[in-house]
Amino acid sequence: MCRSARLYNCTRCHRQVIICSHCDHGQRYCSGSCSIQSRREKQQQANARYQSTTRGRHCHATRQQHYRQRKKQKVTYQGSVDLASYDLLLAEPEGEKTVKKATTSPLFTDKLANYCCFCGCRCMQSLRWVFLHQQSSQVLQVHPF
Repeated sequence: MCRSARLYNCTRCHRQVIICSHCDHGQRYCSGSCSIQSRREKQQQANARYQSTTRGRHCHATRQQHYRQRKKQKVTYQGSVDLASYDLLLAEPEGEKTVKKATTSPLFTDKLANYCCFCGCRCMQSLRWVFLHQQSSQVLQVHPF
């Protein structure tokens, strides 16, 4: 079934992404790890901002002090680690080495068709640049007659 689709560039890696109307929930990132990586970067930035405040520095110092106290209490002697015996690895004989070629068919066979990068469904040829259901930022004013 052909669905309408939106074309956009990933905010992080700038890759062009096609997303069908069913999967479109206002995504800004591609279906890869860009959203996870971007979230991690934003959390690190927020943590750095918090650490630069007086309260953040105080909480960090308290947490580190508790950590050092816990480490002092855990003093155990582990002893030496026994060295493993040096085993030889068995090499495969030359005749038994076989290389298997992947005989998988490509996921998308029609080069002219558009496919959703999230679910893989076939989309319409014409692509949108805007969201389907944009909320209007204009306030409607009703004038009495």
